[in-house]
Amino acid sequence: MIRITNMMQNNSLVRNLNRHQVAMDETQTQLGTGLKIRKPSDDPGAATNQMYFRSRLNELSQYEENIGDGYQRLQQVDGVLDKMGEIFQRVRVLTVQAGNGIYQGDKGFELEVAIGKEIDQHLRAIVDLANARDATGQPLFGGHVIERPPFEPIESKIKGLQGLELKNQYVGVEYRGDIGEQLREIEKGEYIPITIPGNKVFWGTNVSVTSKVDNSAFQATSDQKFKIDGVEIHISVGDTIDDVIDKINNAPLEVKASKLAQDNISISSTAPHQIWLEDVDGGTVLRDIGLIEPSASEPPNNFSKSATVTGLSVFDVLIQLRNDLIQKDQERIGGRDLGDLDLALENILRHRATIGARMNRLEQHEERVSYDKMYMTELLAKNEGIDFPETIMNMKWLETIHSYALNVGSKIIKPTLMDFLR
Repeated sequence: MIRITNMMQNNSLVRNLNRHQVAMDETQTQLGTGLKIRKPSDDPGAATNQMYFRSRLNELSQYEENIGDGYQRLQQVDGVLDKMGEIFQRVRVLTVQAGNGIYQGDKGFELEVAIGKEIDQHLRAIVDLANARDATGQPLFGGHVIERPPFEPIESKIKGLQGLELKNQYVGVEYRGDIGEQLREIEKGEYIPITIPGNKVFWGTNVSVTSKVDNSAFQATSDQKFKIDGVEIHISVGDTIDDVIDKINNAPLEVKASKLAQDNISISSTAPHQIWLEDVDGGTVLRDIGLIEPSASEPPNNFSKSATVTGLSVFDVLIQLRNDLIQKDQERIGGRDLGDLDLALENILRHRATIGARMNRLEQHEERVSYDKMYMTELLAKNEGIDFPETIMNMKWLETIHSYALNVGSKIIKPTLMDFLR
């Protein structure tokens, strides 16, 4: 039989009272904070889930910001393309009028010159739109180049009818950006472009670059690589010009290559854009076959001086039209110029459709992110939040037990000598 002493009873009572105090303190803290986990040791499994849920919520909040920023940027690009479309529609109306010979005689001459002057103003407006910037001051159409305007107009004087000289006219516009696209991450490992480089959206007709070099004896002397429109093409030692052409045509490019009668290579775009050519990592293939200039190997505008380059930017289309109007070349106005205008407008509409598709995708993804965020918040609340009615009931139960324990303790503790002396 175990002997129970007064000291054992007292110690047991104190332990129980302390245990009640700890339990009440924990429950009171849960009621005060609304959380059932204060430190990982409270519930390691739930704490792990809590960290994951919070991390995922932070990710979703960032994706939500990226989507909002990307959508605003796409809206601005769409607005620029919309204005360009309006300008080109107006220019087309004027071109049809001028090409159909509506204005005849001396008065017609004056009106055609007036139309040419209006076209010149539309050209300047298009250049301004091409150099548009977002709210942070970054160009919309310069790719990754943000320190300078992507398009630089070249001014000079041109000759009109009757020996007239027109000064300060745009005679060309050079692209000074690159082919990069600014991206926004909308989900882990999922990116969407929010810009279109200027070498695509501001090109009016297909581009062709034809070498004048006889490549019948060409043979690669080492393993090399070059890039067309940012896509790497690897050339092996011993490859001939036919191998180079095959590798270009098999690459995922909007460019096709062919060999002409003199074994010189010609590459042409299948969709309007300025072709981007560059030798990389010390390679010399594009130089050797006569497509790019050895002394100016960095794109853009690095085509070989001996190569024949055809194709017009939207600026070239308007410059060509303006010059033909000033020269009163009705045949070219109603034929070549009108056809090039239609191609340029078609390219603008094609890229606007691309922007619209991206905006639709962002809208749908925003709904998905919003739902995931709500769902993750609910899981986090269930994981770390308390059930208030249950916790209040537990608190009342602990208070009752503690009160009973104090009552019982007052009867268990024996009177001491000091009590008798009182």
